[in-house]
Amino acid sequence: MLKLKKVLVVVDPEQESQPALDKVLVLAHREDFEIILLACDYTDYLVEGYYFDAVDLVRLREEYLAERKVVLEALAEPLRQQGLIVDTQTVWGHPGYKAIVMAAIAAGVDLVVRHTRQHSALSRLFLSNDDWQLIRCCPMPLLLVKEKPWQATPVFLAAVDPKHARHKPQGLDHKILHVAIDLAQSMQGVVHVVHSYSQIPLSGSYLKQAKLEHKQALAELVSEFDLPVAQIHLLEEAPEFGLKKLEKDLGADMVVMGAISRSIISEVFIGSTTEKVIDYLLSDALIIKPDDFASPLIENSAS
Repeated sequence: MLKLKKVLVVVDPEQESQPALDKVLVLAHREDFEIILLACDYTDYLVEGYYFDAVDLVRLREEYLAERKVVLEALAEPLRQQGLIVDTQTVWGHPGYKAIVMAAIAAGVDLVVRHTRQHSALSRLFLSNDDWQLIRCCPMPLLLVKEKPWQATPVFLAAVDPKHARHKPQGLDHKILHVAIDLAQSMQGVVHVVHSYSQIPLSGSYLKQAKLEHKQALAELVSEFDLPVAQIHLLEEAPEFGLKKLEKDLGADMVVMGAISRSIISEVFIGSTTEKVIDYLLSDALIIKPDDFASPLIENSAS
């Protein structure tokens, strides 16, 4: 289900370590795919203003990106010597997430990988961070990696929502499970399936009925997959708390989960389960989109 032929890795030339690239190289030792190293840069100093005319600005931006290209090539050359196919690209772009998505679409990549850190509640609320916008706009799978290294036998959590309480399209859960299982087989890891949901306060009989419905929905979903009962988890907690607890208990390396795009206004008032979960987790998050997902960036540029 996750067939990799070309992977785009977002590189920060200012960083000494590159966790995103490190993890892509782990995958590259198990699968054969091309790697694109992308540096997306922008500085207020080189925007139109009082300092430079248009001709100078073009030249100075090219020189600025050329310096970044040198850094990327220094990362790429040792990998090429190992037999890997590695390309390097530098783009001038603001906002960064838009430049990354457009570069990924233009290159026809199968996966975008970026290093992420935890963010403040304010940046989540107003979606001012490139990571959140990438979740909303990136049409291909998006792997957001943290600093935590993968174990020799990695543990994958497939976070599903079989009751579709958060309006996920039919079929996305199946896609999440296929991707998680494929990754585990490729990396000789273990897959656990989790459905974590929060209950509205109701009387005892209603709570029992709701729990039964969630249990039946999860059982129906996983019946198509050959997974031991011990690796299937139903949690009566808000997803961000339930997943964090299970992540700790199992020592998970990656959570595979789905996301759909909503408007900025609805995100402010409703919030995104995917985005809240990512900030609570210490493990990496692989975000999967529905097959019919259309990036808002493409829709907006076409209108």
